[in-house]
Amino acid sequence: MYIDMDCPCQGKNLDKLLQPLILCILARGQDMHGFAIIKEIAKVPRFEDKVPDATGVYRYLKKMEGSGLLTSKWELDEEDDAGKPKRVFSITAQGRGCLANWSLALVDYEKYIHQLVEMINESV
Repeated sequence: MYIDMDCPCQGKNLDKLLQPLILCILARGQDMHGFAIIKEIAKVPRFEDKVPDATGVYRYLKKMEGSGLLTSKWELDEEDDAGKPKRVFSITAQGRGCLANWSLALVDYEKYIHQLVEMINESV
């Protein structure tokens, strides 16, 4: 159980892990618009069914598209009564390569985090 404090030590703002999560969501399924991606993120146990900050996710999507990890196109949503176009995102080959790199990096992080937790537990 966490000590109640306003601090990143509770792990709630691991924004860097949004990138591999978004890539994974798009790699596992079909192309998706931003809000659908946000709903999928909310299903991840770490988010405890709380919808993440939409502005931050959309900012990440734009950044990832600018980096060549995603592409997007405007499509009409036929299920939407208003018929408004939505930006639909797809993962690129570069995005899939990035996701493979994330897998390797996270395995390394997992080892480091395990060692760090042991060090912390010995210190407190």
